[in-house]
Amino acid sequence: MFRARSVLKSVNVSSKIVLRQSRYLHSSRSILAATTFDMPAMSPTMESGAIVEWKIKEGDRFNSGDSLLEIETDKSTISVDAIDDGILAKIILPDGTKDIPVGTPIAFMAEDGDDINTLEYPSLDAKNATNAVPESTPVPKPTPTQAAKEPVAEPTSISENKTKSHSEGSISNTANPNQVLFPSVELLLTENKISKEDALKNIPATGPHGRLLKGDVLAYLGKIPKDLNSSIASYLKKTSHLDLSNIELRKPVESKSESSKSSAPTTKPKVVVSETLPVNIEVRYSQMNAFKSALSEIIEITEHQAYAENIIPASDLDDPLFDEIIAPARNADRFTVTYKLNTDECDVESLDLELTLNEKCFDAKDRAELFVKYFKANLAEFLKDSDK
Repeated sequence: MFRARSVLKSVNVSSKIVLRQSRYLHSSRSILAATTFDMPAMSPTMESGAIVEWKIKEGDRFNSGDSLLEIETDKSTISVDAIDDGILAKIILPDGTKDIPVGTPIAFMAEDGDDINTLEYPSLDAKNATNAVPESTPVPKPTPTQAAKEPVAEPTSISENKTKSHSEGSISNTANPNQVLFPSVELLLTENKISKEDALKNIPATGPHGRLLKGDVLAYLGKIPKDLNSSIASYLKKTSHLDLSNIELRKPVESKSESSKSSAPTTKPKVVVSETLPVNIEVRYSQMNAFKSALSEIIEITEHQAYAENIIPASDLDDPLFDEIIAPARNADRFTVTYKLNTDECDVESLDLELTLNEKCFDAKDRAELFVKYFKANLAEFLKDSDK
């Protein structure tokens, strides 16, 4: 005969709190003098271009990503966007200027927060002078008398062309006197007993905006070849712009196997662990609700036992922190339990136990098998106490 009794047990649940530490980085910048903005190379083969229109005016402030101007090449018209915040201090070449060689200064830029009225503008020497002509300015044609007086230029030799191209490609800029030196540069200067004033005056700077780099000091001391430092800086300046105007997105090609598949989604069958357990107990109709309530309590206790079991084998390579990161959430259900009672009048002959696994948890099957193991033992003990 079934006797209803409470089978609830206390369960101690422990929780672990993991503190996450955040790291904050503080950065500061030094305000530099006005710098030149050169004609960018929008493609590896681009040699010159034209300014269609400046999108901002002199003295206007711009943010990173804003369009500064539109440049026309022999292939297309491309918008040049800012890569950093700043101010357009002065426009050197206005709208409509054509045939501007790549690398020619077209404007002066200032750092965000600088006063453009007190900035010192670098002088443009003969090497930076351009033969670009604004669209509004007509090119005067030489008269026959002037053409006769002008001497015909003699063709230069191959060696002279190589020397000229090498000198144009090399970078040797004067160091910015207002800059703050990098710690590595200051350490190198101190070790070699070179003052900051002498370094800024005598050492050519290949960094952006006249920045003095460690490689510049090493080349000045003769520890690395001078041509190596300048060639690297020249290469970085030449390849700093990418031409993405001719890139086209590839159209997706639908394969025959995909087209032949049905559009209806296929549902993956659920993984189920099932077990039939003998009961063989007499339960009257008036006691059936109490009997089912007792089974629910047994299931709850068995779930705690299955989840509390340590299924990870002991190992010297075991890392609890790593296991905590990759393991599923502790409160995630590994399985759901359902059961069915097989009765014959007042006798409960057997119990069909069914566990549907959660496939997102790698330990779902192992814990489901533990549940079946503990449930058999708890059910047998419950039935033995009920017969007393």
